[in-house]
Amino acid sequence: MKRNLLLAVICASILTLPVNAQETSLMQPSGITISAGYGFPSLAKKVFDFAEGDNVNSSFFGPAYVKAEIPLSDHVGFGLNFAYSHGNATYVTQDGEIDSIFYNTQFDYTSYSVLARLNFHFGQEGGMFDPYAGFGMGYRNANYAYTGGDPDAEPYDINGLIHLGAELTIGTRIYLTDNIGIYGEVGFAKSPFQAGLVVKF
Repeated sequence: MKRNLLLAVICASILTLPVNAQETSLMQPSGITISAGYGFPSLAKKVFDFAEGDNVNSSFFGPAYVKAEIPLSDHVGFGLNFAYSHGNATYVTQDGEIDSIFYNTQFDYTSYSVLARLNFHFGQEGGMFDPYAGFGMGYRNANYAYTGGDPDAEPYDINGLIHLGAELTIGTRIYLTDNIGIYGEVGFAKSPFQAGLVVKF
């Protein structure tokens, strides 16, 4: 009798296992989240803007952000963050020996980072409001290049000495539909503030 009761319990557990597994998986976050945004203000851009003048023309782009995140659990996600900035300044310099000769000089700045990141989500799964905090660490590079028309001026190309990148931000995603929304973050990154679009697949 006891053996038959034990076999019945085991069979019932096996038969209900797919259902329970399905119910559990529905409670877990699924898919991937992609976001693209733009940061402000940029300290590097402020330097280029400050240099702008009668003899200097400058332009700057960034920082721009592209991010991807996959869920590890209900409230923790793992992702990769890519950020990029580029600035350019052109100006006229005078020859050191002949005052009547001028040269076009160009300065370029490029910076990018690729970081692995953990996000900790505080909202309710499946809700339209998704607050979170994240920490990222990875590779960062900054390049400074100088070229001039003066044959006596040596061009140079220098990469930054510190290649460790890190960020610590808090933010939120607000979904306007089930899959599309906007996001905003503040904190320590390539810019103090950033905002953009987010899509959940």
